Amino acid sequence: MRNSLARKIVVIALGALSLCACMDETYVKEDRTDKRVKTLKLSHHVGGTQDCVLVHDGIWYLGFGQELQVLEGRGKKPLRSDRINPSGEGGSITDLALWHGDLIGLVDGDAVVRWDISSPRLPVLIDLVSSKQLGIRPRSIHVVDNNLYIAGDEGVVRASDGEIFLAGEMISAKVVATKFGPAVPVARRIQLLQNNTFVGAASMLEPLPASAGLPGGFAFGLQGKEGATVGLMNDELREVAGEAFRGILRRLVVINGRLWAIFDTEIVSWDLHSGKLESPTYTAVKGARDLAPLSDNLFAVVGSFGRGVLHLHDDKDGPGDTFTDAVREPGRLEQSLFDGRRILAGSPEGFWLYPIRGKPTLSDKAVSLSTIPDTKVTLAWADAEIDKGDKDSATNTVGQKINFKSSTAETVWELPPNVYACVLASVDGDLWVGHTDGITVLSSANSADSSNGSLTIIKRGELRLPGPILWIHPLRTGLGAVWVSHFGGMGVAEFTSEAPSLIPASKS
Repeated sequence: MRNSLARKIVVIALGALSLCACMDETYVKEDRTDKRVKTLKLSHHVGGTQDCVLVHDGIWYLGFGQELQVLEGRGKKPLRSDRINPSGEGGSITDLALWHGDLIGLVDGDAVVRWDISSPRLPVLIDLVSSKQLGIRPRSIHVVDNNLYIAGDEGVVRASDGEIFLAGEMISAKVVATKFGPAVPVARRIQLLQNNTFVGAASMLEPLPASAGLPGGFAFGLQGKEGATVGLMNDELREVAGEAFRGILRRLVVINGRLWAIFDTEIVSWDLHSGKLESPTYTAVKGARDLAPLSDNLFAVVGSFGRGVLHLHDDKDGPGDTFTDAVREPGRLEQSLFDGRRILAGSPEGFWLYPIRGKPTLSDKAVSLSTIPDTKVTLAWADAEIDKGDKDSATNTVGQKINFKSSTAETVWELPPNVYACVLASVDGDLWVGHTDGITVLSSANSADSSNGSLTIIKRGELRLPGPILWIHPLRTGLGAVWVSHFGGMGVAEFTSEAPSLIPASKS
């Protein structure tokens, strides 16, 4: 027994000596934290609004977020998708037109692009003109007398020579040809491009075909606070017929002698005869944004709900005023809840369950309408709040600034012109600002700022996303967040380190 116990003591002692012999007495404590510069990146994105569609020679061209999608037939599956900008670096494609045989697209607020569609299924991007080159932030495009006009924030540009009209105006409607010259609605006033003369009242105009019985006339929409009037104007831009509707009028389309008015909750259409609106039809569809003909009876309809095919009259597929071939997308998202692993977000158009970096699915659950986005947050270095503006509805300054206040200092950070903050979130010590153009991350210049009587704000990162961004939910791991856009889908944004190159740069 004694010999056995002695052997065990010897083994333990030898083990301890061996362990000591293996220890590196030259060990020096090192800071192994990642010192690489971190950049804000969009790591995942799902959903969004299909804002516009153009059908040419049986091929659909569809603006879906930052992508141009190409489809055919009933539009169930894209043949091709082309992204204009890298993820997180551009707005949505919100308008399409044909000009000189090419396809022209509007990247909202950012650029106008041009594709060669001589091979219809394989459009080739041949030109991109940025907002900086245009001198305006583009919001609409329209071909008038073979001239392409681009309207937007700060005026209207004629593409042929780059001349700018109505400089300084904020314009989202399309330019049209009138007997007085090219004109465009500015808010609710129709203005001539050449001399800014007021010639009528409308928020949008669409030229009428000869069959409508109003030579040189227009369909018009006049948007108000509670609803909109849709009707007809003669060539003098005077109303000759009109009907009032509740809600927001998104677009007017004239196809084959029929006028279509697209609202958030329904599509209304009329036959156009003898200068009158006749035989109206009312199609209940939530979230439609645009419509294009596939045949005399079939119409491609797109919007925040996704896309589908409308059958106007009875046919072999069933009764009229019905949809088939629906492809749903999480496009309109007004409410959102986050449990750390999943987002439940949606609106009256439907609620979606989004597992982080996964595929969203329709859910029968809903979010209480009592939840609202945060407009004021407390950070370690200051309190931040979205500015409430000057209370003047005409100037619309709510959300144009972020007010910061620490125990020793106050300061203000201003957003770019015509960009408005919607939500604030504290993420890993930084302030994430969700706004109408995407996300901006702000921080204090240094940790001492809030205690030495100054407060300096710096921009750490920025993403250009289809907005407005209404919700930002911090990830549990830090350095990132899940974002939810009103009409731009949802996704994940994170600060990531650039990986070093495997091949060293050559010395010169």
